[in-house]
Amino acid sequence: MKKIGLALQDFFAAARHHRIWWELARVEVKQRYRRSVLGPWWISLSLLIFIVAMGEVYSRLFHEGLSSYIPFFTAGFLMWTFVSSSINESTEVFKINASFIKQVKLPFNLYIFKHLSRQVIFLAHNLLVYLLVMLYFKLNPGWNILWFIPGFFILLINVYWICLLITLLSTRYRDTAPLINSCIQIAFFITPISWMPKLIGGHSLIMKLNPFVYFLGATRNPLLGTAPTWHTWEYVIITSVCGLAFTLVVFAFARSKIPFWVD
Repeated sequence: MKKIGLALQDFFAAARHHRIWWELARVEVKQRYRRSVLGPWWISLSLLIFIVAMGEVYSRLFHEGLSSYIPFFTAGFLMWTFVSSSINESTEVFKINASFIKQVKLPFNLYIFKHLSRQVIFLAHNLLVYLLVMLYFKLNPGWNILWFIPGFFILLINVYWICLLITLLSTRYRDTAPLINSCIQIAFFITPISWMPKLIGGHSLIMKLNPFVYFLGATRNPLLGTAPTWHTWEYVIITSVCGLAFTLVVFAFARSKIPFWVD
């Protein structure tokens, strides 16, 4: 129980230092695009070009109109980019911050929060693409878009515990990173991002057992003007509670070993 208490203290201590991890995330974004004319907007520009190209091709393959397919693909790919980038890059969080971990006594969760803050900043830039698409096709999601707020909050909780768990595993076992990258690539093709769920039916095992289907449902549906189903809310809430509890236990027992693993 003492280890669990220390793990919780680490979390709340990191939360209290919100100015530190938020400012560090902003600095990292600026440094990444230093001397660039458009800065982080390059991501949004490349994303817009990718969506237009994919929309033109895949709408023909799936016999869908551009006005229905491109908004669907845009909303889904925006959220998928946030989730996949957060998970893929989490394999390096503690290793990148090894010098800080070994020299400065800061909560370990602070590095996770900084990592997620950077991904949120990128997502905020990419939402411009969503707005441009909705304006171009003259689509109005209505009041249902407000469901995006709780949906994204629950998604963020799930992404947090997934990233923390993967960070711990990849810091201890260096083979974790390529395995995670391969799994994310496979997940993209079996998740309804570039294809619509109606193509395989909502009762298929891919739709029922794939957690990313529910994560997208809680965030993409509001962006398209549809409220998430209660089944979706039930799934993402239960997943967040169970995932947090499991990761807390793992973190509690691994916490004291992290400085030795980053060597």
